Amino acid sequence: MRNKTLHRLRFSSTVYGAAAGLFGLAALGLTACSSSVKPNYYTLAPRVVPTAQPTLRVIELLPVNLPDRLDRASLMINSEQGQAKILDNDRWTSNLAVELHDSLSAGLQQQLGAVDRYSSGMPNGKIAYRIATDFSRFDTIQSASNPNNNRVEVEVSWTIKPIIANPVNASNVARPLSCRMTFNQAIASPFKIPDTVNASRSALNRVITSISNTVIASEKGTTQVPAAICG
Repeated sequence: MRNKTLHRLRFSSTVYGAAAGLFGLAALGLTACSSSVKPNYYTLAPRVVPTAQPTLRVIELLPVNLPDRLDRASLMINSEQGQAKILDNDRWTSNLAVELHDSLSAGLQQQLGAVDRYSSGMPNGKIAYRIATDFSRFDTIQSASNPNNNRVEVEVSWTIKPIIANPVNASNVARPLSCRMTFNQAIASPFKIPDTVNASRSALNRVITSISNTVIASEKGTTQVPAAICG
């Protein structure tokens, strides 16, 4: 009888120990989940400053063309040797192609005093500038050999095609233009994610200004656009 009692006590102790172990693992899992790092979110959108324009322009910014390797929400840091690091805890507010499109649209509307008919429609008889952009590169490079050479590498091309709804006098339509530009935007040293975001925003602002200048050049009938090659 005594042996049976001891056996029951040992069995109960084993079951209790196993249950306690499982409870401990569950509690550890809950602690790990509750202490997980929350992502940081960033945007390329420019700061909007109200401007007064004598005339209202209409643009139609098509979706941005971007290589699949770049079109992600997580920030990506590249080495000069071609290695890529995906930062899951540092992200754009949307996939990069959408972030670029929305920020380009906001910047162009501000600089040109325009509305983007891609989402808002267009008044009849207004000339609209259909804009297509293609980013071959929008890469963040962290240099291991020279910390002062951290940079955002940009290679982008775009086309401006003036179109008009219900044309009355087609002779007044501006000329189409195709342009491209390549440049590096320096990142402050030492390498920090907020500085990387600021450099990316500055790089995109340079692109916005060049596209805006292309629309104005189209209106003037010239191919001369500062910082860009057009034809």
